[in-house]
Amino acid sequence: MTRVSNYALNAFLQSQTLGVQQRLADLQIQASSGQKAQTYSGIAADAHQLISLQVAQDQTAQYVKTNASIDSRLTSMESSVSDIFKAATNFRTLLLNAENNNNAGDLSIDTEAANFRQQVANLLNVQVDGRYLFSGSRTDVKPVDLNGWTTPPTLTPPLTLPLPTYTAEYYKGDSQVMSADIDTSLTIKYGITADNPAFEYLLRAANYIQTAGPTPSQDEMETALSLINTALGTESGNAARGTLPLTQDIADIQAQIGTSRSSIDQANSRHSDFQIYLTQNIADVKTVDVAQTLTQVSGYTTQLQASYMTLSQISQLSLLNYLK
Repeated sequence: MTRVSNYALNAFLQSQTLGVQQRLADLQIQASSGQKAQTYSGIAADAHQLISLQVAQDQTAQYVKTNASIDSRLTSMESSVSDIFKAATNFRTLLLNAENNNNAGDLSIDTEAANFRQQVANLLNVQVDGRYLFSGSRTDVKPVDLNGWTTPPTLTPPLTLPLPTYTAEYYKGDSQVMSADIDTSLTIKYGITADNPAFEYLLRAANYIQTAGPTPSQDEMETALSLINTALGTESGNAARGTLPLTQDIADIQAQIGTSRSSIDQANSRHSDFQIYLTQNIADVKTVDVAQTLTQVSGYTTQLQASYMTLSQISQLSLLNYLK
């Protein structure tokens, strides 16, 4: 029985006991889940910081995902350009052999030129995830079309300059170079379009020889060689053959793609370090030291048991018990 004389003490102890019970229940949940709270209200003081960290974590993860996709495209482009360089080198060797040994017919040089032209076109028409990589922003359009080219001009000097290009006849993409945000305040332009003059030089050279037939003239072979050499970077143009210098040869294109990939790799390295930092800080806000929490559980359990004993003893106080 609670009397007026011990009511205040009894109420105070009950309030304290309920507080200990709640704290013990919270600690038990923390120990079992490893989390400081199950809702943001449970960590009200740190909720804003936690939300900011999680937003940064999501943003960083999106950067990494985007960068992986872009790097995959650039890897395929790099491989295609490398294969184009090798194919052009091989065709140049074949063309030099045909010119120096006067055996173009024996080498079926026109057929080899047609094969080389088709190979370059196929490499420029490469797709990744349904996207044509060398079409600029028109990723649903095959960039190179070898059909319907006009007849080449007469290549016997003196030439009528400049020699016509075939860019408008074969290229179906646009001039838009793709760009992407790879990091906070860091946007890169990446990729090459199939209308790049170095590619056009190779396709034009092959077309000259293919159109000329099995025995192209010396002038046709020398003009084709000047185009190929300039595209490969072994010549800086040949005015006598109507070949203008290029600001970017095949090797430069490879280097440009490599630079884009390097920028992405550096950005991803920063993202990786930042993700480690974010993960640690989020864990510091959200999680508890389970061993320390279990020690607190033990302490509060002892405290609660003592509170129960005290309440039990107070409830038994009476004048009769006191007189005894």
